[in-house]
Formats: sequence, structure tokens, C-alpha cells
Amino acid sequence: MTYRGPGERALPMLLVAMPAVSQQWALDELRDPRFTYHLASTGREALRDLYRYRPDLLVLGMYLRDPGPWDVLRRVREMTEDLRVMVIDRDYREAVAVRALASGADDYLWATMSRPFGKAQVLARLRRARPVAPAAQLIEDGRLSLDVVTHEASVAGTFLPLTPLEFDVLEILARNPGQVLTPVQLLDRVWKNPAEGSPAKVRYVVLRLRRAFEKATGSPAPIETVRGVGYRYRPPQQQ
Repeated sequence: MTYRGPGERALPMLLVAMPAVSQQWALDELRDPRFTYHLASTGREALRDLYRYRPDLLVLGMYLRDPGPWDVLRRVREMTEDLRVMVIDRDYREAVAVRALASGADDYLWATMSRPFGKAQVLARLRRARPVAPAAQLIEDGRLSLDVVTHEASVAGTFLPLTPLEFDVLEILARNPGQVLTPVQLLDRVWKNPAEGSPAKVRYVVLRLRRAFEKATGSPAPIETVRGVGYRYRPPQQQ
């Protein structure tokens, strides 16, 4: 459901993504006749609604689930650097604040802070915000089709069964057709904790991707290895 302030439709729009039990608090704190509000109670809803409503500011609760806030923040930053993201926590936690800002959030607020200060932060961000056009929900090139919200993939009209990790690697490659991505770049963009990853893990996922392509189509996969550098996806027009 979309919430609007009293009177005429307010702009810009805030997408408030947090568990349903916390949403009323957020509305009480942020409600303003100059804003339009849309609520999402799960991470999946938030990612879907980013495409559907193209909000000007994402208010991201730290207790969001399915997926959690760190996954949502990572995927948002993979899609766009322009969308303003404001993280809200229950209490101030320095380690969480540092991680959120390092992961791409623009601000970190908490429920017990001064209400006027929190509202002023929102207004300051929105003054610099502009309508955002997120990356397309569907990635299609005449052969490959990826729905980045539902995590469904097909190749030449045939369903491609992939694990979440395999899908994420394929998505990054498909968003950069013809570009060679190193294992380090893939680790940084896909793995939750790149420090725990290794080039061997990337090789293994790419191997599984190739097998999935070949099983679905009976033809070699369009994912090439550039020896000593990394991997690239070849769209139909480059083959």
C-alpha cells in the first residue's frame, strides 16, 4: 500500500523498507505533506518496488528480512549509485554504522535520536535527490533473459535452473557484455564477504554456469575464460 501525506500528492517518494511492526514508527517520524510514502515489509518487496515505483530515497531498516538489509543494500548499489539510501537502526551501533556507510548507505539514523534532527537529515537528502531510473528488471539480449527481482533465468526460451550465487554471477557478467571481469571484481560484487572468497570459488561457479547452459541448450555456454585475466559474457551479436 502507498501512503501519502494529507492534501495533494507529495513528491518525492520515500520507499520505507522495514518489518511491518516498525513501519508505523517510521511513518510517525517521517510523515510530512511534502513526501509520498510506500511501504515494503520484506527485502524481496523492497527490491521489487524499487523498479515499480522508482523512489527518490530508500529508508532501509536494519531488521529487514527475506533478504536482509545487507543483501538489499548490496543489490541496490550494484544497480545504481544514484539512489539515496538512509539506514535506520533501533539504537546507535558504531560498527553497524561504519559497515552501512562503507557498503553504500548515505546516512545512518537510529530510533532514539532527536526527531527534529532525523527529519532534517531526510529533508537534506531529498533536496539533493533526483528521480532515479534503476537498472532494468529484465535483462534480455535475444538469447538470455534474466529477471533480477524473481531470480529467474532462461536461455533461448528454456528455463535455466540456477542457484542464487550462480544467478548473481551471471547477472554481473550479462550487465557487462563483452567486458572481461576479473575474479577479484566478481568476488567484490557478488560474494557477501569477499575476504572469505577466492578465485577458486569463482572458477567453480563459472564452471557450474557453463554446465547449466550446456544442459539447457546442448550448445557451449557464451561465457569465455580470458587466460590470466578473468571471464566475459558474449551476447549473440558478438558471436
